[in-house]
Amino acid sequence: MATVSKRPWVTPKGEKRTAFVLTYQDAAGKRHRKQFARKADADAERVRVEGQLAAGVHTPDKNSRDVMDAAKAFLADFQSLVSAGKRERSTMESYARQVEHHLKPYEISSCKLSKLSGPECTRYGRALEAGVSDAMATRVYAMFRQIMKFAQGAGWMAANPSDAVTIRTKGADRTDDSEVDIPPKEQLRALYEASRTFDETGQAEAMVSVLMFAGLRASELRGLPRRNLFLNESTLRVTQRADDWQIIGPVKTKNGYRTVTIPPTTVQALKRWLMVAPPSELGLVFPTSGGSRGAGGKPQNYHNIYNRIWVPLMAAADLVDWVEGEDGKKKARPYFALHTLRHAAVSMWIEQGASPKQVTKWAGHASYQFTQDTYGHLWSDPTSDQAIARAAQASIIG
Repeated sequence: MATVSKRPWVTPKGEKRTAFVLTYQDAAGKRHRKQFARKADADAERVRVEGQLAAGVHTPDKNSRDVMDAAKAFLADFQSLVSAGKRERSTMESYARQVEHHLKPYEISSCKLSKLSGPECTRYGRALEAGVSDAMATRVYAMFRQIMKFAQGAGWMAANPSDAVTIRTKGADRTDDSEVDIPPKEQLRALYEASRTFDETGQAEAMVSVLMFAGLRASELRGLPRRNLFLNESTLRVTQRADDWQIIGPVKTKNGYRTVTIPPTTVQALKRWLMVAPPSELGLVFPTSGGSRGAGGKPQNYHNIYNRIWVPLMAAADLVDWVEGEDGKKKARPYFALHTLRHAAVSMWIEQGASPKQVTKWAGHASYQFTQDTYGHLWSDPTSDQAIARAAQASIIG
């Protein structure tokens, strides 16, 4: 039971003063006193404290952790999940950066969890909206909600006011400017032809062919094992990936496990490459060579593939802009990124009549809705659309 009492006193200078004192006992029987200048403030705190005491989740302000304390505890807990193989290391790194750059500098980071309110969460959300992109604001605030949920589960706060706040964005409506950019066929053809003579081993051709016609992600390409190639059946299986630290692990989602049919050119390119590919204890299709160090057979680093294969290959295909770098030297800037070949693969599947369900399965998308949101515009057929419109007209007015 909490009570509010009036406390009058006289200062050493003879001035009369009045305050309102909230008195209560916590669950452990310890007595607490808090003083307020206004009775309304004391009454509001009394209601809050009594509610928390009734729920068994009250934490005295002087013992309360702040938001940054909760964030650090959340990251430590998440790191334990990463160590146990239950979460991705890349996700951990992303959360740590978001806490450092998009939570710690804000006023809310020092707010006591026992005092955290909806208005404070709203101010934080609006500050994110004004300070970073819609996508980043949405990601950061989603992480903030997880931190608050973690704190609530730990008994550090009675309720989670962050749940009542939503990041306002421009909306998810897809426009022509936001659709995936598919390179023209002549550029893809030029890239493929350049890959065939790029190196004597045939590695570039095999890589480009798998990316362009099987639609693998770069991480899946880097982690692709030989045991998942069924070249006599013209298929390959996707079951694992290499992360940013060259650690082999399973694909991110259950839909990522899939079998993809590959064309004869991809089969032949893989056979040619596998005849001279470096040995790999991990059984990888595209392992490191090791060079003079003799430490090959491991997953290739994405940046090495990009700088040593992709950029020179795009330059050989005349698909780069030459720009001046900070050192004054000309550098090649590719027309499109390596990941674009995955979009190209999907676009060609759709062009050849694949249904949204088939594309979702072959690409290993997390959901059918993602496929529609990302590539739905590619199913648009102006001729068929016009035929449907004319048929609808004919059904009413002839």
